Amino acid sequence: NNFLRNKLEELQLPIAVYTELSRDETNIDWDKSSMDHFSFFYDYENWEPKVSSWLSQSQLNTTENLIITYGWKEPVIKIKTSLFINEWEEFIRSTKFETCIFSEDYKLIMEASRDYVLHSNFIIKIEK
Repeated sequence: NNFLRNKLEELQLPIAVYTELSRDETNIDWDKSSMDHFSFFYDYENWEPKVSSWLSQSQLNTTENLIITYGWKEPVIKIKTSLFINEWEEFIRSTKFETCIFSEDYKLIMEASRDYVLHSNFIIKIEK
């Protein structure tokens, strides 16, 4: 149940403090993090193949498996990166658009917020 919080603390990532319920809340306080921070809005019509292409061309494609977190009292799963790249929207939807996703070595991090923004510590979106 505490996997995400424990993992963020272990990785020494700043945990966001919520003052109100907002769709743009994240678990990681990206503004206070020393990691690189990239983000983009992904919920445009017909963007699924475009985002899949970006993911396949990103650093994410250098890792074999990903770890996806779900909500409180929900499972943490490990899946093949190739499966995530091909079905990324379905995985994010299954988390109710709120998840942290890690590479197996925890060096690559993505976080989807409920406002349909994908945050990461590596470049995903490769065009403007």
